[in-house]
Amino acid sequence: MSMRKPIKIGFDFDGVVAYNPFRVIRFPISFLKRNILGIEKLSFWYPKKRWQQIFWRILHESSIFPAKGIDTLRQLIEEEKIEAHLITARYSFLDDHLYKWLEKHNLKKLFKTINLNKNNEQPHLFKEKIINKHKFDIFIEDNLDIVTYLHGRGKTRIYWIYNFLDQYRQHPFKYPYLEKALEEIIKRLETSV
Repeated sequence: MSMRKPIKIGFDFDGVVAYNPFRVIRFPISFLKRNILGIEKLSFWYPKKRWQQIFWRILHESSIFPAKGIDTLRQLIEEEKIEAHLITARYSFLDDHLYKWLEKHNLKKLFKTINLNKNNEQPHLFKEKIINKHKFDIFIEDNLDIVTYLHGRGKTRIYWIYNFLDQYRQHPFKYPYLEKALEEIIKRLETSV
């Protein structure tokens, strides 16, 4: 059993805990919104119509398997080195899919809390609220717009899981996938002994 208090970490779901190949489309969409349409304010579209929600569900079904690093995450939790919390800003009509996925991959019990966006809030605002509520040491997110919004807004260190389309963008804590972010956390644990 660990004598040190575990590091409290929040994990985004799509693109962090679950590998999602469609997350690469975020960069072109973000580029289009800012540079072509001139939209500066961060906001995320909410699919209101039934057919839009079906399309949105299909996109999120692409979170097929656990991200590289899940075994390391499981080990860190079992060794009580970290306390893991899942935060997903998925809209409420996707909640059932999330729970089925976690059960299927035997991951539901890993997380001390599972925080769902039940009121369909804007994702960046929902995540900020949950981070402030739980006072995480670290929050791991893959959406650069959300990372940029959250970075420097409190004491929580924001880790970014980037993809190949936006890998050139700068952030002080950026990693290609979950395992690399966890390796950095392990190093931090070892140097603080």
